[in-house]
Amino acid sequence: MGAYDGYYLYCDLDGTLYDDNKRVSAENRAAIHSFVEQGGRFGIATGRVPTIIGGIAGDLPVNAPCILYNGAGLYDLNNQSFLAVHAINHSLAERVCSRAIALSGNACPQIFTQDGIYETNPNQRDDPQTIIEHMKTIHTSIDRVPRPFLKFLIAHESDELDRMQIILEEEGYYDGFSVFRSSEAYLEFVKEGVNKGSALADVRSRCGDVKKILAIGDYNNDLEMVSLADIGGAPANAIDAVKNVANIVLTASNNESCVARFLEAALK
Repeated sequence: MGAYDGYYLYCDLDGTLYDDNKRVSAENRAAIHSFVEQGGRFGIATGRVPTIIGGIAGDLPVNAPCILYNGAGLYDLNNQSFLAVHAINHSLAERVCSRAIALSGNACPQIFTQDGIYETNPNQRDDPQTIIEHMKTIHTSIDRVPRPFLKFLIAHESDELDRMQIILEEEGYYDGFSVFRSSEAYLEFVKEGVNKGSALADVRSRCGDVKKILAIGDYNNDLEMVSLADIGGAPANAIDAVKNVANIVLTASNNESCVARFLEAALK
């Protein structure tokens, strides 16, 4: 028996577990290893696809189901399978993507399925982050994207997304979705009622040993997760909305091993 049996830790990646250079600090790594060695369960909570977990698991002891697609999928790394998925209505998704392209001809809609990321605008402005992270994308027409759709996003420059966000909401294109900014460059859509916070209910219902969930994140897409965790944390660089719902607001940023500081505060 370990001191932290039944304790689950969920970490957002960008702006939280990762520093600004997309690295996990030695101190964060050591703190997570110590937590797991004492019985804790560690998972990531991200908007990304399952392939991201393999690289993280090579560096960190991922032993809890991971929250992917900003809550639309709960993924078991050991069995390489989904424990839960929450698909969006593909017709509504096609409608929003079409309108986004009409509003800005070089918008970059990305549709996420269980097996990949699909880009559907041949005239798109390429998403710089996808290129930086060497994420494989498949270019095809939207009617050829395999179903189910788990989420989709519009990638663009921040000011252009600000404009599009206002118009899409005013014209009713948010109906049937949960919509949020996951960064300055991304406007994301998942099934209505789905988010990283709702995924914690999937964790509780599918993992019979859950005693307490700890979660830390910094941005809009982490808001519900931090709020609904038993102990929610916000690094110093978090937006005010996340800090306002966190149990623990840290003075350490993502560049100062905030996950290690969160564990110290939450478990003392």
